[in-house]
Amino acid sequence: MSGQLQTSLRRQRGMSYWGWLMVVAVFGFVLTCVSKMGPAYIDAYYVDEGLRKLAENPSLRDLNRGEIKRELDRFFLINNVRGEPTKAVQVIRGADSMLVSVDYELRQPLIYNIDVVMKFNKQLNTAKADLCCEPLVDLEQFRKRD
Repeated sequence: MSGQLQTSLRRQRGMSYWGWLMVVAVFGFVLTCVSKMGPAYIDAYYVDEGLRKLAENPSLRDLNRGEIKRELDRFFLINNVRGEPTKAVQVIRGADSMLVSVDYELRQPLIYNIDVVMKFNKQLNTAKADLCCEPLVDLEQFRKRD
């Protein structure tokens, strides 16, 4: 009976040193990823919110490109969005609608020589304002013209 008790107690010792080291390493890696990539996703959230707020503007069709960019810049300034998202704003006017696009890519160093590339493409098409922020138009056709 005591042999079974010793075997049972040996199985219940808990995690070994190597097990705890693995848990700490995985937790550290996840924390590193969140701290490096989190700010980019927070900025993307505020870009999304800025486009939604712009879609609610009743006089959006009357604004020119500069005024639209100023409205977005004001929203970005209040919400501390800097860098690529603020530079990537494009306004394309059509005959009956307008497209406001914020399409950008960020490269963030993760560990040593490993980089993470994050792509964000948010669009506001005034013809389909209820579908705000989902990319509905391929902008490559417009870039080739420029």
